[in-house]
Amino acid sequence: MLVSTAYQKLPAENGCHNGQLIMGGTVSQMAAASAQLSNAKFLGEAHYQVSHSLYGNYGYSSLVGGTTGLNPLSSYKSRLYHFLYQSTPLSERLAISLLYAAQTVNGTPSIIIRLRPTTGSSYSATAIDNGIQFDNGTHIDASLIADGTIARSLFTGCELIDAPTNTNPESPRPLYVPTSNRGQLLNIEIEVNDVALGAVHIYDIFVPEVSP
Repeated sequence: MLVSTAYQKLPAENGCHNGQLIMGGTVSQMAAASAQLSNAKFLGEAHYQVSHSLYGNYGYSSLVGGTTGLNPLSSYKSRLYHFLYQSTPLSERLAISLLYAAQTVNGTPSIIIRLRPTTGSSYSATAIDNGIQFDNGTHIDASLIADGTIARSLFTGCELIDAPTNTNPESPRPLYVPTSNRGQLLNIEIEVNDVALGAVHIYDIFVPEVSP
């Protein structure tokens, strides 16, 4: 059935509470409204802002930092971040949007994103999606200076992919949540090299047509 994103009005109350079985258009109307709640309005999402020191090449009084300018430090090598995401039973594919800044003075920028469960309250459980990689030049727009740079954005896209089979990070795509992990608390692991993250936004991808 198609899942509408437009407002779905519930049937009139006097058409339902009349001591009679309801059928036909009334049932279809209720089914469409319920499907919209579960498959559109109640989809999961999470939003993180990543804090950084405002210290830059010009001292603490500079404007380097915040959300418009970020300073990728030379120490940002294989730097790991863990962002928790409470999935829903319908969380099949996750789209991710990043705010970042990168520089090539001390190395080659890259961003790797993997999906892990939180089994045993561990951040290092075996990956359930071996993930994706954003590369410098192909996806990442880097600065040639070591000073703070303007924040830019990256996006995985919203393609309705099938279950991936890659064993190493591949080209950007949505992350895939296996059936057995849907509804669980998940760990979005992001590894950066010569990149400063400014924000991470995670979304369940809307599927416009589902089997009832």
